[in-house]
Amino acid sequence: MQRILFGNHPTQMPAIARYIDHARYEASFALLDAVDVARFDLVVPLRVEQIEAARPAVARGRAVLPTPELVALCDDKLALNLWLIERGFGDVVPELLGREPGVYPYIRKKRRGDFGIGCRMIHGPGEDDGSDDPDVFRQRAVPGAHEYVLHLLRIGGGIRFHVGYRYDMGQPLGVRGEVDRPASIEPVDPGDALGACADILDAMGYEGTCCFNYKLEDGALRLLEVNPRFGGSLVGVVTDYVSAHLAAL
Repeated sequence: MQRILFGNHPTQMPAIARYIDHARYEASFALLDAVDVARFDLVVPLRVEQIEAARPAVARGRAVLPTPELVALCDDKLALNLWLIERGFGDVVPELLGREPGVYPYIRKKRRGDFGIGCRMIHGPGEDDGSDDPDVFRQRAVPGAHEYVLHLLRIGGGIRFHVGYRYDMGQPLGVRGEVDRPASIEPVDPGDALGACADILDAMGYEGTCCFNYKLEDGALRLLEVNPRFGGSLVGVVTDYVSAHLAAL
Protein backbone atom coordinates (compact mmCIF):
# COMPACT_ATOMS: atom_id res chain seq x y z
CA MET A 1 0.00 0.00 0.00
CA GLN A 2 1.36 3.41 -0.97
CA ARG A 3 1.55 6.17 1.60
CA ILE A 4 0.29 9.66 0.74
CA LEU A 5 1.07 12.69 2.88
CA PHE A 6 -1.25 15.70 2.62
CA GLY A 7 -0.83 19.06 4.29
CA ASN A 8 -3.27 20.31 6.88
CA HIS A 9 -6.58 21.83 5.75
CA PRO A 10 -9.62 21.85 8.07
CA THR A 11 -12.27 21.13 5.43
CA GLN A 12 -10.30 19.17 2.83
CA MET A 13 -8.75 16.67 5.26
CA PRO A 14 -12.00 14.93 6.29
CA ALA A 15 -13.22 14.91 2.67
CA ILE A 16 -9.97 13.37 1.41
CA ALA A 17 -10.09 10.78 4.20
CA ARG A 18 -13.61 9.91 3.09
CA TYR A 19 -13.06 9.66 -0.66
CA ILE A 20 -9.56 8.21 -1.06
CA ASP A 21 -9.40 4.49 -1.84
CA HIS A 22 -8.15 3.02 1.45
CA ALA A 23 -7.52 -0.33 -0.21
CA ARG A 24 -4.80 1.28 -2.31
CA TYR A 25 -3.57 4.29 -0.37
CA GLU A 26 -2.82 5.17 3.23
CA ALA A 27 -3.53 8.88 3.70
CA SER A 28 -1.82 10.95 6.40
CA PHE A 29 -2.13 14.63 7.25
CA ALA A 30 0.53 16.76 8.93
CA LEU A 31 2.49 19.97 9.08
CA LEU A 32 4.78 19.24 6.15
CA ASP A 33 7.90 20.73 7.70
CA ALA A 34 7.52 18.53 10.76
CA VAL A 35 7.75 15.09 9.13
CA ASP A 36 10.26 13.03 7.18
CA VAL A 37 8.93 13.13 3.60
CA ALA A 38 11.11 10.14 2.69
CA ARG A 39 8.60 7.93 4.52
CA PHE A 40 5.91 8.69 1.92
CA ASP A 41 5.39 7.85 -1.74
CA LEU A 42 3.69 11.18 -2.55
CA VAL A 43 3.50 14.54 -0.78
CA VAL A 44 0.62 16.91 -1.58
CA PRO A 45 0.44 20.41 -0.07
CA LEU A 46 -3.14 21.67 0.23
CA ARG A 47 -2.37 25.38 0.74
CA VAL A 48 -0.06 27.76 -1.09
CA GLU A 49 1.87 28.45 2.11
CA GLN A 50 2.62 24.70 2.46
CA ILE A 51 4.40 24.42 -0.90
CA GLU A 52 7.82 25.52 0.32
CA ALA A 53 7.72 23.03 3.20
CA ALA A 54 7.02 20.28 0.65
CA ARG A 55 10.05 21.03 -1.55
CA PRO A 56 12.34 18.40 0.07
CA ALA A 57 9.95 15.83 -1.41
CA VAL A 58 10.82 16.99 -4.95
CA ALA A 59 14.48 16.00 -4.61
CA ARG A 60 13.38 12.54 -3.45
CA GLY A 61 10.95 12.09 -6.33
CA ARG A 62 7.95 12.26 -4.01
CA ALA A 63 6.33 15.40 -5.50
CA VAL A 64 6.24 17.74 -8.47
CA LEU A 65 5.77 21.38 -7.49
CA PRO A 66 5.78 24.71 -9.33
CA THR A 67 8.84 26.90 -8.88
CA PRO A 68 8.78 29.58 -6.16
CA GLU A 69 8.67 32.22 -8.90
CA LEU A 70 5.55 30.70 -10.49
CA VAL A 71 3.87 30.24 -7.11
CA ALA A 72 4.43 33.93 -6.42
CA LEU A 73 3.19 34.92 -9.89
CA CYS A 74 -0.04 32.92 -9.71
CA ASP A 75 -0.66 33.96 -6.12
CA ASP A 76 -0.64 37.64 -7.19
CA LYS A 77 -3.77 38.08 -9.31
CA LEU A 78 -2.75 41.45 -10.76
CA ALA A 79 0.78 40.32 -11.61
CA LEU A 80 -0.63 37.24 -13.34
CA ASN A 81 -3.03 39.31 -15.42
CA LEU A 82 -0.21 41.61 -16.51
CA TRP A 83 2.02 38.62 -17.31
CA LEU A 84 -0.71 37.09 -19.48
CA ILE A 85 -1.29 40.34 -21.36
CA GLU A 86 2.44 40.84 -21.99
CA ARG A 87 2.77 37.32 -23.40
CA GLY A 88 -0.12 37.43 -25.83
CA PHE A 89 -2.90 35.96 -23.69
CA GLY A 90 -4.67 39.27 -23.17
CA ASP A 91 -7.86 37.99 -24.79
CA VAL A 92 -8.57 35.78 -21.74
CA VAL A 93 -8.09 38.62 -19.25
CA PRO A 94 -11.16 40.72 -18.36
CA GLU A 95 -10.25 44.39 -18.81
CA LEU A 96 -8.18 45.93 -16.04
CA LEU A 97 -9.61 49.25 -14.86
CA GLY A 98 -8.26 52.36 -13.18
CA ARG A 99 -8.75 53.58 -9.63
CA GLU A 100 -12.11 55.22 -10.42
CA PRO A 101 -13.81 53.28 -13.22
CA GLY A 102 -16.66 55.05 -14.97
CA VAL A 103 -18.59 51.92 -15.88
CA TYR A 104 -20.41 49.40 -13.71
CA PRO A 105 -20.44 46.70 -12.55
CA TYR A 106 -16.83 45.91 -11.81
CA ILE A 107 -15.02 43.84 -9.24
CA ARG A 108 -12.57 45.16 -6.72
CA LYS A 109 -10.01 42.49 -5.86
CA LYS A 110 -7.23 41.90 -3.39
CA ARG A 111 -4.09 40.88 -5.23
CA ARG A 112 -3.61 37.89 -2.93
CA GLY A 113 -6.06 35.61 -1.17
CA ASP A 114 -8.51 32.83 -1.90
CA PHE A 115 -12.11 31.85 -1.20
CA GLY A 116 -13.23 35.25 -2.49
CA ILE A 117 -11.75 37.02 0.53
CA GLY A 118 -11.10 40.68 -0.25
CA CYS A 119 -13.16 40.61 -3.47
CA ARG A 120 -16.20 42.85 -3.77
CA MET A 121 -18.62 43.45 -6.62
CA ILE A 122 -19.18 47.17 -7.21
CA HIS A 123 -22.57 47.91 -8.75
CA GLY A 124 -22.64 51.71 -8.70
CA PRO A 125 -21.14 54.99 -7.42
CA GLY A 126 -20.42 55.21 -3.72
CA GLU A 127 -19.79 51.50 -3.21
CA ASP A 128 -16.01 51.79 -3.71
CA ASP A 129 -13.81 54.08 -1.63
CA GLY A 130 -11.65 54.90 -4.67
CA SER A 131 -8.45 54.24 -2.73
CA ASP A 132 -5.15 53.63 -4.49
CA ASP A 133 -4.18 50.79 -2.15
CA PRO A 134 -1.39 48.91 -3.97
CA ASP A 135 -2.81 45.60 -2.74
CA VAL A 136 -6.11 46.25 -4.53
CA PHE A 137 -7.02 46.42 -8.22
CA ARG A 138 -10.20 46.74 -10.25
CA GLN A 139 -11.38 44.65 -13.17
CA ARG A 140 -14.40 44.37 -15.42
CA ALA A 141 -16.98 41.99 -13.99
CA VAL A 142 -17.80 39.08 -16.28
CA PRO A 143 -21.55 38.38 -16.08
CA GLY A 144 -23.01 34.91 -15.96
CA ALA A 145 -24.35 32.57 -13.29
CA HIS A 146 -21.93 29.78 -14.23
CA GLU A 147 -18.34 29.72 -13.02
CA TYR A 148 -15.95 26.97 -14.08
CA VAL A 149 -13.03 25.26 -12.39
CA LEU A 150 -10.41 23.22 -14.23
CA HIS A 151 -7.91 21.22 -12.17
CA LEU A 152 -4.73 20.28 -13.99
CA LEU A 153 -1.62 18.24 -13.24
CA ARG A 154 1.26 18.99 -15.59
CA ILE A 155 4.42 16.88 -15.31
CA GLY A 156 7.25 16.53 -17.82
CA GLY A 157 5.66 19.07 -20.14
CA GLY A 158 2.36 17.19 -20.50
CA ILE A 159 -1.06 17.19 -18.87
CA ARG A 160 -1.25 14.00 -16.79
CA PHE A 161 -4.63 14.62 -15.15
CA HIS A 162 -7.51 17.04 -15.51
CA VAL A 163 -11.06 17.39 -14.27
CA GLY A 164 -13.56 20.22 -14.73
CA TYR A 165 -16.58 21.42 -12.77
CA ARG A 166 -19.33 23.95 -13.35
CA TYR A 167 -20.69 25.97 -10.44
CA ASP A 168 -24.17 27.47 -10.69
CA MET A 169 -23.97 30.63 -8.60
CA GLY A 170 -27.68 31.35 -8.92
CA GLN A 171 -26.94 34.97 -9.86
CA PRO A 172 -25.02 36.64 -12.68
CA LEU A 173 -22.52 38.57 -10.54
CA GLY A 174 -21.77 36.33 -7.59
CA VAL A 175 -18.33 36.19 -5.95
CA ARG A 176 -17.80 32.51 -5.21
CA GLY A 177 -16.27 31.91 -1.80
CA GLU A 178 -16.81 33.37 1.62
CA VAL A 179 -19.84 35.50 0.66
CA ASP A 180 -21.60 33.69 -2.19
CA ARG A 181 -21.96 29.92 -2.22
CA PRO A 182 -22.92 27.96 -5.35
CA ALA A 183 -26.39 26.56 -5.66
CA SER A 184 -24.98 23.45 -7.33
CA ILE A 185 -21.80 21.94 -8.75
CA GLU A 186 -21.50 19.34 -11.48
CA PRO A 187 -18.69 17.73 -13.51
CA VAL A 188 -18.25 19.23 -16.97
CA ASP A 189 -16.14 18.60 -20.05
CA PRO A 190 -13.84 21.66 -20.28
CA GLY A 191 -13.85 21.55 -24.09
CA ASP A 192 -11.67 24.25 -25.67
CA ALA A 193 -10.78 25.64 -22.25
CA LEU A 194 -8.47 22.68 -21.68
CA GLY A 195 -6.27 23.61 -24.61
CA ALA A 196 -6.29 27.30 -23.71
CA CYS A 197 -5.24 26.60 -20.12
CA ALA A 198 -2.62 24.08 -21.22
CA ASP A 199 -1.15 26.73 -23.56
CA ILE A 200 -0.79 29.11 -20.61
CA LEU A 201 0.98 26.44 -18.55
CA ASP A 202 3.25 25.68 -21.52
CA ALA A 203 4.22 29.36 -21.75
CA MET A 204 4.99 29.40 -18.04
CA GLY A 205 6.87 26.13 -18.05
CA TYR A 206 4.61 25.22 -15.14
CA GLU A 207 5.05 21.83 -13.47
CA GLY A 208 2.76 20.50 -10.78
CA THR A 209 -0.85 20.92 -9.70
CA CYS A 210 -3.00 23.98 -10.34
CA CYS A 211 -6.57 25.14 -10.61
CA PHE A 212 -7.97 27.55 -13.23
CA ASN A 213 -11.12 29.50 -12.32
CA TYR A 214 -12.91 31.07 -15.28
CA LYS A 215 -16.19 32.08 -16.91
CA LEU A 216 -17.35 31.80 -20.50
CA GLU A 217 -18.49 34.95 -22.29
CA ASP A 218 -20.11 34.27 -25.67
CA GLY A 219 -18.18 31.02 -25.59
CA ALA A 220 -14.81 32.71 -24.95
CA LEU A 221 -12.73 31.97 -21.86
CA ARG A 222 -12.41 34.80 -19.34
CA LEU A 223 -9.88 33.89 -16.68
CA LEU A 224 -10.64 34.82 -13.07
CA GLU A 225 -7.56 33.37 -11.38
CA VAL A 226 -5.04 30.53 -11.34
CA ASN A 227 -4.35 28.85 -8.01
CA PRO A 228 -0.96 27.07 -7.85
CA ARG A 229 -2.21 24.33 -5.53
CA PHE A 230 -4.59 21.44 -4.96
CA GLY A 231 -8.13 22.80 -5.31
CA GLY A 232 -10.99 21.98 -2.98
CA SER A 233 -13.21 20.32 -5.58
CA LEU A 234 -10.46 17.78 -6.31
CA VAL A 235 -11.30 15.91 -3.12
CA GLY A 236 -14.09 13.88 -4.76
CA VAL A 237 -11.66 12.44 -7.31
CA VAL A 238 -8.60 12.39 -5.07
CA THR A 239 -7.91 8.71 -5.82
CA ASP A 240 -7.74 9.38 -9.57
CA TYR A 241 -5.53 12.42 -8.96
CA VAL A 242 -3.15 10.52 -6.67
CA SER A 243 -2.94 7.62 -9.13
CA ALA A 244 -2.09 9.92 -12.03
CA HIS A 245 0.47 11.80 -9.95
CA LEU A 246 2.22 8.63 -8.81
CA ALA A 247 2.25 7.24 -12.34
CA ALA A 248 3.93 10.39 -13.63
CA LEU A 249 6.68 10.55 -11.00
